[in-house]
Amino acid sequence: MARKNTELRRSAEKSAEKAIKKTHKLTLFLALLFLAAGVVAGVLVSGSLTKNDKFVLNDQKEIRLPVGGDYVEYGATVISFGKDISDKVTISGDKVDTSREGEYQVVYKVDDWRWSDYQLVRIVYVGDGEEA
Repeated sequence: MARKNTELRRSAEKSAEKAIKKTHKLTLFLALLFLAAGVVAGVLVSGSLTKNDKFVLNDQKEIRLPVGGDYVEYGATVISFGKDISDKVTISGDKVDTSREGEYQVVYKVDDWRWSDYQLVRIVYVGDGEEA
């Protein structure tokens, strides 16, 4: 039985080799041409799908507030493959305490594979003058 299976496999391999050798050069050329066209089309479609993608802070990157002022969190806007996913933004970093002078960094990240390596930072200065 094992010998018969081996003979069948060898026969199938020889048939496949003959079929490959008989493949017309025009067929190979057309296969490569269609492969190249598919790659180009994929690049163009990918570019058009992502041309309006963005991950940006709403409002200013740096904000100055007086001690006791009100800090308003404006968040960030994220567009990934043409879809608004701003609701996936997570905010971390310093908690802005407007009762104390200082520099606070608010960090924005998004749970999306396209933007997973990116983060935005808003700096909030609390206080008067250059000390803040």
